Amino acid sequence: MTAILGAVVVFLLCLLGIVQFASDAIFASAAVPGSLPSHLRPETGEAIYRAIARVAPAPYVNSMLAYAAFDRGDLDAARRYALALPPSNRRSDVLGRIALARGDVRGALRYFIQANDSDAVDAQVAILRKTDLPAAYALESKLKDRLERESTHPDALAQAYWRLGTLAIAQGKPQLALQNYGRAVQISPLSERYLLWAGYQAYDLNLLDEAGMYFDRAVSADPTSADAYAGHGLVALRRGDRATAISDEARARARNPHALGFLRLQSALR
Repeated sequence: MTAILGAVVVFLLCLLGIVQFASDAIFASAAVPGSLPSHLRPETGEAIYRAIARVAPAPYVNSMLAYAAFDRGDLDAARRYALALPPSNRRSDVLGRIALARGDVRGALRYFIQANDSDAVDAQVAILRKTDLPAAYALESKLKDRLERESTHPDALAQAYWRLGTLAIAQGKPQLALQNYGRAVQISPLSERYLLWAGYQAYDLNLLDEAGMYFDRAVSADPTSADAYAGHGLVALRRGDRATAISDEARARARNPHALGFLRLQSALR
């Protein structure tokens, strides 16, 4: 019995080793130059996975074959393997890549949104931002809505709200921007980035209580943030408390004399 169990363990370890070797070969182009995987041939890994597929056509096997076919430019084969996958983020992601490679941007975006692929969607948002701001905002909103329904990617959802805020600013909609930044803060309350963007936006709208709250939280979240102290000082200065503003300027200077917030406070104090 012990001998049989040992043989099974050895077999499984060998199988895992073969699968790892095949995966390394398929993704050899992305490997660190000079590493062992970088010297492997993708077609070797693909051949191994095709052999596995004849015996056990599991979703993982088909997804690896789909990526391998895509990387070598065989979009028809990649699509066949992708369509053999059960509905999933991975299936949608592969189909989105194929559609984009074929020039079907609209179809690709539908797949990328289904896949919750924030990076792929945001790449297209960045392109649209240069020519069609409302379309860029609408696309980011679709991603945001999808992420909100899924409720499994809070970091990506917060990032989507932050990006919506930047797009709202570009469209001259500061109140909408603040709403989006505030929602990002609600989702990721300890993020210095979102707290600062919300704080400075509230400050620009002269909502000093709200701005002060965001800057207080930013200082607590990151006591090394020059921009957080500078924002706090700007609020104090606008309220007429020059002494606090000067103190905050010194704190900001000590942390980063090149921070944009510090330079803004320094200018306001002159």
